[in-house]
Amino acid sequence: MSLINAFKAFFKALKDPKKAQEFLEDQPVVKKDKTDPSHLRLLNLLQDSSRLVDFFKEDISQFNDAQVGAAVRKIHADCNKSLEEYVTIRPIMEEKEGQQVDVPEGYDPTNIKIVGKVKGQPPFKGKLIHKGWRAHKRSLPKQVGDLSTEVIQPAEVEIQ
Repeated sequence: MSLINAFKAFFKALKDPKKAQEFLEDQPVVKKDKTDPSHLRLLNLLQDSSRLVDFFKEDISQFNDAQVGAAVRKIHADCNKSLEEYVTIRPIMEEKEGQQVDVPEGYDPTNIKIVGKVKGQPPFKGKLIHKGWRAHKRSLPKQVGDLSTEVIQPAEVEIQ
């Protein structure tokens, strides 16, 4: 409810409580969207810095490998810079992929996914397929104002 409507309801209540109740019941209910759009803000930042969404949505089949490779180098560098600035991603396991690793008893399954022919209980020995990633720093800019949570990047129109 707006401040003006709150005052109106207050003064109506002083004169006639029944009319004040009717006034309040006629007011539209505004539901706030409690969804955290931080994933869309990250996409927005990656789109701003490197046109990542444009690249993913582009049909690249018409371009040769050299053209795609040249575009990917720039996108890769720009996305990496943005990720370092806003999220700072670090590997969960430091060993090189393909190397033998030990998975200790009591390991955290949210950090390590065990695949393959799993028998028995940990500790396990196996080959590192992927080192995993963890966000160490999360410093996405806060959403300012009542922006649509569905818009990743607004359309741009240049007036000439």
